[in-house]
Formats: sequence, structure tokens, C-alpha cells
Amino acid sequence: MSMLASYREKEELMRKLQDELRRMEENKQLQEELNFKKDIEAVLDRYERSPKDLVQLFGLASTSSSGTAQAKAGGRRKRKLKVYKNPNTGEVIETRGGNHKDLKAWKAEFGNETVEGWVVEERD
Repeated sequence: MSMLASYREKEELMRKLQDELRRMEENKQLQEELNFKKDIEAVLDRYERSPKDLVQLFGLASTSSSGTAQAKAGGRRKRKLKVYKNPNTGEVIETRGGNHKDLKAWKAEFGNETVEGWVVEERD
């Protein structure tokens, strides 16, 4: 297939998709759903909350979350990732537990409290 034929085919496909989008935008059900979503986002912004907070508030469990499945099965929850940055060397360590070889060495050399002060970020 020549480049021009491919271009024309893509152009026609784009026209069809644009027509389909226009028809969808005219659909009242879609408009209602978009307005509902916009209203929910406005309320979340107003109270400085996230969609995750909303899910937790209503007790809705995400089936894609492995942490939720583990909690139901009686397993442990995933530890937070801690990022340590040594101010002396600039070296960075990311770990979910205290069993990291270099982290242990830092704690032996500088003390636990000092090294815990080097945490620059915690995330799930």
C-alpha cells in the first residue's frame, strides 16, 4: 500500500471517529454522566479529597488492588517505600524495610535517629 493510500485511509477513519464523537456528545446520557463526574470532582476539590478518599468513605474495594485482596486473605499490608538520602555522600536508598545492607551500615555508623531524619520521601 502506498503512503498516499495509507494517508487517505487514516483520514477517512479519522472522519468516521469524529462523526462518532459528535453523535456521542449529543447523547443525553453521556452529558448527564459527564456533568455528574464534574460535580463530584468539584466536591472533592472543595474538601481537598481524592477519588481514593471517596472509595474509602463508601467502603468500595477495588478488585484490582492487591493490597485489598491480601487484607481479606489475612496477609500483611504492603509497607511504605522510604527514600533515604545521605547528606554526606548524596547516596540514595529506596527500601520498604529495615533489612537493607547499606541502610544498616548507615544506622550503625550514624545512629537510628539520625538516619531516620534523612528520609526525603515516603510513598505507597
